[in-house]
Amino acid sequence: MFDPKTPLAILGLALSMSGTIAGGYLLAERIFHSTLFSVFLLVTPSFLHSLFPHDPTIIWFRIRSNRNLYQMWDMALIYLLLLPLVFILMVGFWVFLVLRIFGVYNLGTFWLSFWFIVLCFTYMWSAVNQHAVEMKAKHKRANVERIKGYMMQDPIATSRRWLFYFFVNWIKSPFTTLKLLLIVILFVLLHWPAWLLKGAGVLQMNFDDTNTRKYYYIGYMVTHLVAGLVLMFLYH
Repeated sequence: MFDPKTPLAILGLALSMSGTIAGGYLLAERIFHSTLFSVFLLVTPSFLHSLFPHDPTIIWFRIRSNRNLYQMWDMALIYLLLLPLVFILMVGFWVFLVLRIFGVYNLGTFWLSFWFIVLCFTYMWSAVNQHAVEMKAKHKRANVERIKGYMMQDPIATSRRWLFYFFVNWIKSPFTTLKLLLIVILFVLLHWPAWLLKGAGVLQMNFDDTNTRKYYYIGYMVTHLVAGLVLMFLYH
């Protein structure tokens, strides 16, 4: 028989865990004197813009990245929706391939081949862009055309770098995507109350200030822990 107390107990456990996570993140930020989110939410748009300077979507990301990091809730939600799809695209091929090998489920040769081709194209395109960024780091003032020229000067070395990044991406990209997804989940988990309060016009906080972040995380931690423990105690 369904116990109506169970969802409240689960909610209490979730609140307690989120409060504990907030406390752990606050401790880590105070110890390492850096925020986990700045590199991802600020550097990623800049990186994309350097690869696709004329793409209107990337330009929008670039403009948004100049705003307050902790007010970029729309970018965080876009990443939150996009990264799971990217992760499934990367990992799903291997899952269905293993299922076919062991005779559990056969997706079909056509779809597996098509999926493999899509991944090959994606990783090769990423390899080309990664080498372009590598060349950009060596020649900081070079534009796109000059970078292409540098690549064509030594096609053998360029091909080797492309192949290196291509094969590394098959292994590294899924783990990198998963790591970025966990960072975005943590970012949304910690800051959705502030976004709601700001949207309702109740409270606006300057999260660029270290003390403001500290007091917010402490309040988040205490509120969630107390609420969670009360629910767990009453409906265990």
